[in-house]
Amino acid sequence: MIDSVLFISFNFYALKLPILHTFLLLFLSSISLSANPTAQFDAANAAYQNGQYESAITQYETLLNEGTVAAEIYYNLGNAYFKTKKLGAAILNYERGLLISPNDADLQFNLAIAQAKTQDDLDQIGAFFLEEWWRGLHQLFDSTTWSILTILSIWSGAAGMILWLFGTTRDLKKKGFIGGILLLLLGFLLYFVTRSQAQFEAHSGSAIVLAEKIALKNAPDAASTDILDIHEGLKVTLLDEIGDWYKVKLSNGDQGWLPMSSIEEI
Repeated sequence: MIDSVLFISFNFYALKLPILHTFLLLFLSSISLSANPTAQFDAANAAYQNGQYESAITQYETLLNEGTVAAEIYYNLGNAYFKTKKLGAAILNYERGLLISPNDADLQFNLAIAQAKTQDDLDQIGAFFLEEWWRGLHQLFDSTTWSILTILSIWSGAAGMILWLFGTTRDLKKKGFIGGILLLLLGFLLYFVTRSQAQFEAHSGSAIVLAEKIALKNAPDAASTDILDIHEGLKVTLLDEIGDWYKVKLSNGDQGWLPMSSIEEI
């Protein structure tokens, strides 16, 4: 089931209608609109189950373009692209699903299967341990979960401070003060993690190669020297952009330029 939040606005001319009539119109409109995403998702799933993968892709993409975002949509869209042998697009959507649902086992499993079919087998350069730790922190929860943890920590810290102010015994006040300070500090730390996660979900800084085969260039110019050929489905890190070109970094440390049309950011 896909839930969507719908905002209905209307101008002041609506106030000329009888109040009951206006409320009735808004209620019926909200029911109709809120049912559409679920109905379209079900229709897309039916198309997929019937082997109509292109139709399913179109409907899943429409849902995303209309603002209905869910890990289930990215998962099913990735599966539909995988069925049509569009490996890059499949990996792209599995990765996008993991941005908002980092612990989804189905997404992780299908992503691993798709990645196993890519042609490039590059050496992996280990990242600095702090970078690895920070990346692992991003993969624990999505921004919504982090924000809930932040709110709970801050409210718990505030409760501790109230206990410190109004506690009936010295021991109770001491526990309230220490616990309150620690929880407030934790809450502020989680706030920065939440902000970072939200920014990461909006701009991951990574992209997937969608072109079947493309040359990595040493300059943002089609006439520049080729560094090496890379293939569909490879994940790259975005470093810079000039005009219609991205400067990217590969997992083996190589850097070069790719046309924007050949890759898409996760």
